[in-house]
Amino acid sequence: MNSEEISARLAKLERMLEQARRGAEESSKVRDEFLGRISHELRTPLNAIMGMTELLSGTGLDATQANYLSMIDQSTSQLLRLVNEILDFSQLRSETEDEDHVDFTIVQDILPRLHAQKKKALDKGLHFFMHVGQDVSGTLHGVPDWIAQVVSALVDNAVKFTDYGEVLVHFDCGRGKIGKPVLCINVTDTGIGVPRESQEVIFNKLVTGPHSRRFGGLGMGLAVARELVEKMGGDIVVDSDLYLGSTFSVSLPLPRHAVRPTASDTPGGPFSILLVEDEPVNRFMTEQLLSKHGHRVVAVEDGEQALEALAGATFDLVLMDISMPVLDGLEATKIIRSGERPDINKDIPIIALTAMVMPDDRKRCLAAGMDAFVTKPVETTKLGEVMHEVLAVRRP
Repeated sequence: MNSEEISARLAKLERMLEQARRGAEESSKVRDEFLGRISHELRTPLNAIMGMTELLSGTGLDATQANYLSMIDQSTSQLLRLVNEILDFSQLRSETEDEDHVDFTIVQDILPRLHAQKKKALDKGLHFFMHVGQDVSGTLHGVPDWIAQVVSALVDNAVKFTDYGEVLVHFDCGRGKIGKPVLCINVTDTGIGVPRESQEVIFNKLVTGPHSRRFGGLGMGLAVARELVEKMGGDIVVDSDLYLGSTFSVSLPLPRHAVRPTASDTPGGPFSILLVEDEPVNRFMTEQLLSKHGHRVVAVEDGEQALEALAGATFDLVLMDISMPVLDGLEATKIIRSGERPDINKDIPIIALTAMVMPDDRKRCLAAGMDAFVTKPVETTKLGEVMHEVLAVRRP
């Protein structure tokens, strides 16, 4: 075989490799779009079910009705956990490594995201404790979304496998392998524990412990947690004895920044809110929940109606859905931020309230000019905290 034939074969192989690469990228894109769409379509009715359940719980039910409602709530939470695990599976396979590093505090940015797990623990009759050491109570620098996802997965795992006793979440400062300070996160429970022979494999994809069939789930939470911890340059280990509980320990690099304003500096409310939501049940449910907490709410169906409402009245903030007819939330936000409508305050705080939860969805919302991103199903407490924080930042 002469040199020309070798060159021709090499060129052919390179073309085949390029075609295979493009095919893999296209398959990955189609997969992510499909999973994102499925997640959106499932989260939209889940948001309505969970919200209406919360509203119904405050209407003076008798003991039997309250018991039925509790069963609905438990089943809905289990379904949401499965939806989240499916999404986690997609994100775990993603080749995207980049994520923005920002200033954050544990109290303001991590603890509020554990509200759902705390509620589940209390509903099971468990004691639930969270403690933040003085050394890590100030402002840190890192990827709070990833940290929150890691802690949420560990706490969810602890609550799921604990029937009696307590769950303790502890944040503190420690020393890494080379003596540098690290953020130490320990999640301890008094649950069924993990046998020694299973303590490494439970971090693998789609692997569950020996008692997992009784508790359900796909076995993705711990795998995602380890993946994210490793991306942040940290370590995760488990110390457990069967039937004596478990402690999952995470250590992460600990860059610090100057302390930012405290929660006491935030406006107290109630607020005047423009709610932009095209789905009728979700619009009604969200409006009722916000009104129940004392807020004044005006609800519209699409981005065009949102622009008209903003031109005709003054609001403290906007809760903006993304996928809507006529004019979607991204385009409406871009118009507001552009300043091309002098009758609209271009600096009004805008919070995305959406069932679109893929990583690129969040980036598109922030790039369009939104201040924060809250996913459906909406946790009322978390939404309230985000509104206070956004208004504190935007306040002159």
